[in-house]
Amino acid sequence: MENEEIGIAASHIPPVVSGKYEIKAHLNNNLSNIQEQKIIFYVAGYHYNIPQNEVLAVYPPMEHTGDFAGTFPHIQFKRSTLPWEFNCESNGKKIPYIFLVLLKEDELASGDFEILETSTNDLMNSLEDPAEPKVVKILKVLKGNEELFPSIDFVSQLAHVRVQEHAELKDLNLPKETSILIAHRMVEPTTKYKAFVCYYSAEVIIKERNKYQLNNSVKKNEYQKTRSCVILSEWSFESIDSHLYQINTNKLKNHPEFKTFQKDLIDSEVLTLEELKRKANAELDNLISINETYLEGRRLRWSKVPEPKSIDDFERTEVMSFKEVNNYILEYLKYNGKNLKGYLSELKLQPFKTEINVQNKAIIKLVDAAKVPLEHQLKAGGKIVSWYQGPFTNWHYSFNLGDLLKDKEWVDIPDHPDYLNLFNDDTKMYDMTYAAAWQLGRLMIMNDNKMLQELKKWKNELQLHNLIQEQNRYSHLPILTTQAPQVSDLLLNFVTELIQFRNFPVYYLLPHADLSTEESIKYFKIDNSWILAFLYGIFSAGPKLSIIDFEEYILNNKGLSSIFDYTKPYYGILLQSQIIKNWPHVVVELDNCMDFHYVTSISNTLRLYITDQKFSDIKLYLKNENAHFGKEYRDEAEKFITPSSDSVKLANIYLHQQPKIRLKLN
Repeated sequence: MENEEIGIAASHIPPVVSGKYEIKAHLNNNLSNIQEQKIIFYVAGYHYNIPQNEVLAVYPPMEHTGDFAGTFPHIQFKRSTLPWEFNCESNGKKIPYIFLVLLKEDELASGDFEILETSTNDLMNSLEDPAEPKVVKILKVLKGNEELFPSIDFVSQLAHVRVQEHAELKDLNLPKETSILIAHRMVEPTTKYKAFVCYYSAEVIIKERNKYQLNNSVKKNEYQKTRSCVILSEWSFESIDSHLYQINTNKLKNHPEFKTFQKDLIDSEVLTLEELKRKANAELDNLISINETYLEGRRLRWSKVPEPKSIDDFERTEVMSFKEVNNYILEYLKYNGKNLKGYLSELKLQPFKTEINVQNKAIIKLVDAAKVPLEHQLKAGGKIVSWYQGPFTNWHYSFNLGDLLKDKEWVDIPDHPDYLNLFNDDTKMYDMTYAAAWQLGRLMIMNDNKMLQELKKWKNELQLHNLIQEQNRYSHLPILTTQAPQVSDLLLNFVTELIQFRNFPVYYLLPHADLSTEESIKYFKIDNSWILAFLYGIFSAGPKLSIIDFEEYILNNKGLSSIFDYTKPYYGILLQSQIIKNWPHVVVELDNCMDFHYVTSISNTLRLYITDQKFSDIKLYLKNENAHFGKEYRDEAEKFITPSSDSVKLANIYLHQQPKIRLKLN
């Protein structure tokens, strides 16, 4: 993919960098004896630690074990200016003050390096309280390979800014511009690593009580390489052998020829290819042999491609010429560990429901609708078991709470949850679904005093408006002018955020462990009656509200109806995976469309994608703007990035092809 451009900029230098500043004011008048005033202030910067809330993602992921061979680790910051927030120059050009160092754990233990711990009291111009100093880590090079640390000229090429214009960034609350540091050293297989975000510090002689500081000279800010680095952030990971395989039926069932070799197939531990062949049945072993023959021919064809080689052109030719020969079985058998490809292959596509092993048809029907039996505490004392279902249900489930209230000739919205208790005749159990939704809505508004006052104010104004209108209809008095009060933007925003499940109690969404399984995608339909009951609970606080007014001012409000239209169906998926945490920019497409009604991140591993259309096809992948850096690993290949003319060109050269997965609903 080296010919494919990504949205990047070479740097983003802030107008004011970190450091000490003075403002002097000279006064020339006869009113004061003070001729000069001076103000000293500091612009803070990260000179001993970068907090985790500044880090968007690291790759390879922290504490992960996987097939990372061939990649160049990177760290992505939420702030695009962060690497340039100290004044450092090289040959008159502004450069980043930080860089990424990758060291093997064996190297750290060899005695070539030393990690010292000191405090912010030993940092020059530290703004920390001397009475409560913070820990500072120093990485010192005692001996060894200088190539492991980038030269000053190279530092500027190993940082860049990613610029993105994608619409989904707004829904995901991700920054439009982020900054990246790339390690210049390649990850090798079967090795444990530590990655350090550092800056070069002036050499310190403890006896002379010198202090650690950024090694840029005071006069020209010329950055200089030293053998001491201040560590601002660090993480570790392990790269496994890149030639490991595993029989995983959950992964293999997506192979188009799975039915031909699934008989008597048993999951295996992680093995070498030769060991796996001995575990495979005859049909699978035959597919492996065919795939090995194809891959050997592919390697030979690639070696004969003239320079400069284009992997994209080669891949297109392979697909067109050898589509029938390549069965991809080794791709399905390859063990990737906890890298992106590994996580994608682990994802399980499931309907949103619990797994309860019962034979009762009535119970099966309710369980299929995502209802779960929960303990129900009675007001008069005692306990029973009742049904509860959150806002997500089966695609074919249908219940209209609004019609139920109209059939019962309700005038006002329910002002108590007991009115929404239902009884299931088939199981002889209460269904507390809508009563619980009402109760939650009521609790949410009661727990926010400002919103509660906004609601009461609007309802009082509405009552007055209705009284004036009624008086105008039946009174002989002069007609009074009145205007219908509108729901305030503050209250409307509060409600629309909640019905998008933002800052929402997770237990009400996922009331059972089966509904919250790791590395899964669960598909569902939103139960509009649940949302309606929830809204009833919110707007029940304060004076009574008629159903007619509720529909006119709330359900038909343009701001709210753009998010929730009670008459329209909404569908979605719940993605629960480490992918979200470690690859926050992961793209999800439903039937080749990413134009979602809304997207909500519930936690750093849980994300909702809501659409107003049914779908049957799900794709997950990373766009080029969020790709990793690396190349196909070969033992004889160069293990360091070759310097380029600038960071933009370097990033495009080492942009690495990303995996993609496609799942289909049954």
